[in-house]
Amino acid sequence: MKIFPKTFLYTLALLVLIAGIASGLIYKLMPGVYTKQKQDDLTTKTDQLVKQLEAGKREDIVGLMGSFAAYTQSNVTINIGEDEYSLIMYSNAAESEENVTSYVTITSNTVSEKSDSITMAFIDYDSQSKDLETSEGVIVSAPGSFSDPEETMQHSFTMDGELGTLTVSMTFAPVEEAVGAIVSLLPISILLCVVIAILFSLLYAHAMTKPIKAISDETRHMTLLERNARCKIKSKDEFGELAANVNGLYENLLSTIDSLEAELKKVAVAEKAKTDFLRAASHELKTPATAVSVIIDNMILEIGKYKNHGEWLPKCKELVDNLSDKLRDILDASHLEDVAESWVTESLETLCSNVIEPYLIIARARGLSLYMDWSASFSVTAPPRLLSKALSNIFSNAVQYTAPGGKFSVYCKGRSLIVENECASITEDQLSRLYEPFYRPDASRSRETGGNGLGLYIVETILHRLELDYRFEPMKSPDGMRFTIFF
Repeated sequence: MKIFPKTFLYTLALLVLIAGIASGLIYKLMPGVYTKQKQDDLTTKTDQLVKQLEAGKREDIVGLMGSFAAYTQSNVTINIGEDEYSLIMYSNAAESEENVTSYVTITSNTVSEKSDSITMAFIDYDSQSKDLETSEGVIVSAPGSFSDPEETMQHSFTMDGELGTLTVSMTFAPVEEAVGAIVSLLPISILLCVVIAILFSLLYAHAMTKPIKAISDETRHMTLLERNARCKIKSKDEFGELAANVNGLYENLLSTIDSLEAELKKVAVAEKAKTDFLRAASHELKTPATAVSVIIDNMILEIGKYKNHGEWLPKCKELVDNLSDKLRDILDASHLEDVAESWVTESLETLCSNVIEPYLIIARARGLSLYMDWSASFSVTAPPRLLSKALSNIFSNAVQYTAPGGKFSVYCKGRSLIVENECASITEDQLSRLYEPFYRPDASRSRETGGNGLGLYIVETILHRLELDYRFEPMKSPDGMRFTIFF
């Protein structure tokens, strides 16, 4: 069952149960509560009547009884001395239900030595007022007036030195009538309660399930990884918090997916670079290895000029040494990603001074003009061996490719290290391929200087790992190349 009908049925059942319990409690408790209130009120009024009788006179008895009976709707009997005053409440059955008039009969018996006559009086009163009218007449009976349950109280008092007794009895017929009225109205009240409960349950179920349905719809879009899917509930309650949590979770998921995709792209690029590196290394090693093999075969077969072993054996050794150097450089380049080294903070001048000294000797030997300025040096945090290897390749390339008599410069500016050398500028087409392994802009010149085309490849690999930006660009005046590392 879905949450809307479930919430509606649960709420409806709860409201109907509450209404039923409330109606049952009213039916059960109202008679007792009403009777208790009437009893307390009768006790209070009776105490007041006793005080009024003790402070009054014989001629005040009838008026006090009438006022008391009219207010409390009870029967009153007063015995004082040899006299008895009785007031009995009943309804005139001849009146219509729309205009019921209540009547009161007051009987006064006065017994003396000279006369045994009985004096009687009728009092006709309006139930909404307390004005009484008296007239002499006969006793009027009220059949059924004493058939209902009643509460009787009796008090003693003293009037003009005579001891009297006040007896009050109140019928509970109005209570039974009220209970009957409640029972007769019970079906209508239950029906109204059910209708109201249905309407309220519908509204409540709609209010409760609307945000849940909205969250469910949006999460369905989120499962399809739709970028603009968001829960738009802005309430301050738990639904609002749930929507905010779902949105935050989805944003984190999208961010993680983007990061994974970026990492996958990096891995793909790295794998491609490794593949390209292996292919280039294989090609680079194949040529000298083949040359050595051919020369040795020809020497063994003593073909032509290769009979002169003394001439070709040194050449074979030179090729093998060159091949060994390339293998060492290839192994070093392939292990750059695996180097584990602690990062330390050190002055850039100190780092460069530890690396640049051999290249300064070479530069002086070639007659190059040197310029070094460490006045703007700054501290850097990096793995020193790895960064030194990159700096070594940069300094080596700069010294090797500086034109004879040219200028070789190293200085700091801002948070950058700048290395410049005067030489023939490299074209834009060549610049785009400089970081490819074993690429040489000028193969003949590279062989003369001993380059193997791995220098800038190693530099790029290290700087990428250290997350340092760099730029290699030609200079216009004077002609040359400038390498800048941004720390």
